[in-house]
Amino acid sequence: MTYEEVIENALARTLDWDGEFPSTRLPMYRRVGVRQQQLFSMASKINPDYYGTEAGADLDSEYRLDLKDLDGAANLDQACGVQRVVILDPGTSTYVADDEVNIVSIDDIDADLPPRVTIRDQIVKGVGTDLALVTSLCVKYPRYADMPANTEDGTTDIELQQPYQELLVIDLTKDLVRKCLSMETEVKAATQTILNEEEQELLVIYMADVKAFAIGQHQRFSEPVSIATR
Repeated sequence: MTYEEVIENALARTLDWDGEFPSTRLPMYRRVGVRQQQLFSMASKINPDYYGTEAGADLDSEYRLDLKDLDGAANLDQACGVQRVVILDPGTSTYVADDEVNIVSIDDIDADLPPRVTIRDQIVKGVGTDLALVTSLCVKYPRYADMPANTEDGTTDIELQQPYQELLVIDLTKDLVRKCLSMETEVKAATQTILNEEEQELLVIYMADVKAFAIGQHQRFSEPVSIATR
């Protein structure tokens, strides 16, 4: 399904009700793109591996890297959060590639053993000289969906998998109904209730699928995860 097909399906739904609904494409494309990113973000809180990716970058002379400088197209603009940091190129240090780098808070840098980093304002910085002689790090993170380079291009494919692309159709339909000024108040309220219920039912299934996607995954520690559907 493309962005334009999401819009066409949402507009088709509005034909069931009397009213003059918005028809300008640009804000609708943006609405669909933002909602898709929100759904990616929600999924990352349940299972960060589901949309997981990784990228690397060199450290500067102060043992820092800017997350925006990560190699490849998957940079911080698409990151929902940082899951892990590992050594990419150990340089002449005593570490080896893929050694875990512990993420600590600036308020408690002794919470874990070296090598350690803090992450503040999108900057990954080694604690003290923990990363001296290390050349580069790899950051593993769950990503957002891409926004179209041209927000007026409706031919861009939706990244959300089927059947959950319907969540974008429902959300856009809700937005169109909300902005329909000629719709009777009672009808609008009843319509929103119906759409909210439909959305919640599909969201619960989507989040359950995200959580249990890698059904053969082995974990030493497992804790219940609450599924937020808004």
